[in-house]
Amino acid sequence: TALDVTIQAQILELLRRLQKELGMSVILITHDLGIVAEVADEIVVMYAGKVVERAMTADLFDAPAHPYTQGLLRSVPSYADNRKQRRLPTIPGVVPDLRSLPKGCRFQERCTKVVDRCRTDEPPLVPMRGTAHAVACWVAHGEMSSGAAAAPMETSS
Repeated sequence: TALDVTIQAQILELLRRLQKELGMSVILITHDLGIVAEVADEIVVMYAGKVVERAMTADLFDAPAHPYTQGLLRSVPSYADNRKQRRLPTIPGVVPDLRSLPKGCRFQERCTKVVDRCRTDEPPLVPMRGTAHAVACWVAHGEMSSGAAAAPMETSS
C-alpha cells in the first residue's frame, strides 16, 4: 500500500519471522505483485470476488493463464519500460457492479479473448494440464491438452 518502502520491508520481515517461529500460514491480500513475487509460495488471483486463477508463484509469473492475471502482470512497471518512457498497459473497461454481476464470466466485458460461452456460462476453476495450476476461463480450458482433468476444483469462494 502507501507504506514507506523501509517500513514495508520491516513489516514483511516481521511476518516472515513470525511465520517461521510459529509455523503458521500467512494470507496476504495485496495488489503489489512485487511483494507477492517476493514472499508468496502460492498465489490466488480474484476478480470481482471470484477466484480466477491459482498457482505456485513461479508458475503463475511464468505462465499466467487467465486474461485478468495476464493484464495484471503486463501492468507491472519494468526498468526497460521506464527507460523507454512508455505508458504502462492498463486493463480496459471497468469492474462490474458487484450487486448486479453479469451472467457468465465476470471478466467478460474487459476481456480481449472473450468468446460466446463467456457470456452465458460461468467458467469453473479447473486444473491445467494435470497440474496444480488452475484457471477459471473458457479460453484457457480450450487450450488444455486432451488428457487434462476437466472437473472443477473445490474452492471456498
